[in-house]
Amino acid sequence: MSLLKAGRPLSKKEKAIASVKETEEETIRMNVNIPKAFHKQIKQKALDEDTTVTEIVIKALKEYMSE
Repeated sequence: MSLLKAGRPLSKKEKAIASVKETEEETIRMNVNIPKAFHKQIKQKALDEDTTVTEIVIKALKEYMSE
């Protein structure tokens, strides 16, 4: 687990932000409308796999674009 300078552990949000910054690739915010129940499923999957919703969406979109 990564630690902040003050010694406390990083939150999931802070981990996601750090991972995006590590890529050195410029990012933008993308808003989409999806059913609330589907969003809950995605969030649960991210928790189960110890990842972020952002990482799940990027992976899914890359797979879709490679078809």
